[in-house]
Amino acid sequence: MMKKFLQHRSSRLLSGLASVVCACSLAIGFAAPALASEGVPVTQGQKIVASDGSLCSIGYVEAARAWLSAHCGLNGEQMYNDAGQHVGTLRWFKPSGAAGHDLAYIQFAGGTYSAGNPLTGDGMAPVPSEGSTVCFDGQATERQCGTAVRGPGLFPGMNYVVDVALAPGDSGGAVSVPGQPGVVGIYQGITQASRDGQTITFSNYARMPRADELAHLPHQGWVPRRPNREPGNPVRLVQERGEALSSTSSAGPEGLRGLAMYFGLSI
Repeated sequence: MMKKFLQHRSSRLLSGLASVVCACSLAIGFAAPALASEGVPVTQGQKIVASDGSLCSIGYVEAARAWLSAHCGLNGEQMYNDAGQHVGTLRWFKPSGAAGHDLAYIQFAGGTYSAGNPLTGDGMAPVPSEGSTVCFDGQATERQCGTAVRGPGLFPGMNYVVDVALAPGDSGGAVSVPGQPGVVGIYQGITQASRDGQTITFSNYARMPRADELAHLPHQGWVPRRPNREPGNPVRLVQERGEALSSTSSAGPEGLRGLAMYFGLSI
């Protein structure tokens, strides 16, 4: 028997579709705050905030995007830094999101820029062999290291480590090999499997995309910058969640499967 647990962000708001449709119509005429007048840096290891206020970690930063876990938000969700500045739009690497290769990237908004990868150095490295020491860097727990092992193999692109204990908010964090520059993956969560009467807990991470996959990502360039996040504005929150729900569900059966997994369901 195996159980998969996404190392979810610190909170989640479940918004019904009917509420979304109703509340979005109220957004007309609502006064929005001024846009940020200066650039917004994004650094590996920093906290990232979804539109509903829940948290993840930034795992790797490129010139126009940053990588994290797909379950950190819906496909098309707006993402913000800890100060409430708009960073960009979340895009699932695969249409199935966390129901498959649990990997996503934030397509940067205009004015968002890379502040580097101080935890691992630049570059995407291959997945290490079994027995290698592998380290995880999350914004909640910081660095912890364990041993690469053969895991349950539940999803393509998933890899497994034992003897690592991370916390909610660490999802999306960088995975690396000590002494080797570059990131090997993005932390996802844990899987528990029963073997010989014992329960084993694996920490999961998703491999980084290959060069050919990077070259064919559907979203390139920058998205329009949004106003700063407004935690006390339920109309805007529901509006942004409605946009993300629409974007996610429009990806067909795989998008619906990812949407179900995001809300803790399995189809």
